[in-house]
Amino acid sequence: MRAFAKSILSQKLHSFLRRRIYSHIPLKKRMGKDYWQLRAFLAQAQWWSREQIEAWQLEKMKKMVHHAYQNVPGYRTLYQEAGVKPEDIISLADVRLLPFTTKELLRDNIKDFVARNIPGWKLRFVTTGGSTGIPLGYYHTDVNLWMEDAFMHQGWERTGWQLGDVSAVLRGGFTGSQERIWDYDPVRLELNLSSYFLAEQTYQQYMNIFQEYKPRYLQAYPSAVTLLADLVLNNNEVGRIGIKAILLGSEGIYDWQKDKLSQAFPDAQLFGWYGHSEQAILAPMCEYSDQYHIWPFYGFTEIVKDGETPVNFGEVGELVGTSFWSEGTPFIRYRTGDLAERGQIGCARCNRQFEILTRIEGRKQDYVVTTDGGYVTLTALIFAQHFHAFGSIINMQLYQDRVGEVLVKVVPTSAFSDQDINEIKTTMEGAVGGRLSVRVQIVDEIPRTQRGKYRFLEQKLDIKYGE
Repeated sequence: MRAFAKSILSQKLHSFLRRRIYSHIPLKKRMGKDYWQLRAFLAQAQWWSREQIEAWQLEKMKKMVHHAYQNVPGYRTLYQEAGVKPEDIISLADVRLLPFTTKELLRDNIKDFVARNIPGWKLRFVTTGGSTGIPLGYYHTDVNLWMEDAFMHQGWERTGWQLGDVSAVLRGGFTGSQERIWDYDPVRLELNLSSYFLAEQTYQQYMNIFQEYKPRYLQAYPSAVTLLADLVLNNNEVGRIGIKAILLGSEGIYDWQKDKLSQAFPDAQLFGWYGHSEQAILAPMCEYSDQYHIWPFYGFTEIVKDGETPVNFGEVGELVGTSFWSEGTPFIRYRTGDLAERGQIGCARCNRQFEILTRIEGRKQDYVVTTDGGYVTLTALIFAQHFHAFGSIINMQLYQDRVGEVLVKVVPTSAFSDQDINEIKTTMEGAVGGRLSVRVQIVDEIPRTQRGKYRFLEQKLDIKYGE
């Protein structure tokens, strides 16, 4: 117990010293030369032709597969069993010779999927709560830190963001307390706001902090900033928070959320991205539309259906990623469990020759199963419908643990009525032709995950959609 307490004290001391020392180093120097070299490369290479991009990707793919085969026992075994060697990869299409990896495979055999040629002191253990419900631990190196910053910042610049701008952060990293809902990080120039205590009784604290620091950018989970938008609208304070852009990540972004954010923050650009902790795929939005542009220099992305068949344009499939940067625990042909619609290659608005995701469908677990075993998206079930009841709801969540049955948990306003309950039930059941039994339950709150995320659907059934 003493050792644990000493460890916690040491971490706090390290964090304190880091802030005191690093905050005095000029920001540009603090980011490091590797960061700036990658930023310079991305600024130029984002305008490459498709042929140049694919040639670059092929070389990175070869190096990563060779590294995994030579230094990672788990991959060597996988490839030997599949009868494939690194030299078999002579085109990008040859990636399909390699077997898939999954969260379950890496989680259950993580010791076999750590690179043996990297000293232990250079490895950093990372965990993800698992948006698919499968927690996972793996290893990164320092490369993953500066690489991630470079790609993210290059994307954020599409909104006008510049390194050195103060951002408010409404995500799950900072817990805080009801008495202390904020913390300022002078190293990253980030005003961290707790997403756990955002409510009517603490609303004024949040407003006071926004007025004191006046951040121009807000990094947020869509669910958390939507709750902030609700409070702004309810208190008739539209425009009081002068945000230039809201940077949305880590959760799906629904149209009803966009509408509400646009009402509460009318001058703010909404800019989202698809990504995940494993760092195999990153796709920020275009600055001219809400379509996602896959970074081709971050990793190689496939979209597959029926287990492995590549989808055509306009079809929905599972995102499969191969990281070009993660050498500690390589992610090669890694099945994310996330679904997206494949768009064209090349954007007519910005002229980048990137692959486009027309929309992010969400996770495989974001489907509701009907009585006949069919799968229905949340968009078809709820977001494409018109509910008057939404105006009387603070928050809601769907829960399914039985085929053909859904529980809708609702945090109501004082205006919520039995008529609203009936509308939710009849509209949802009617959307699927009566193949679903809907029950509404009034609750005081919708709990978030340990990382502060909010799940619109708690799907407890084992979804096998698309396989």
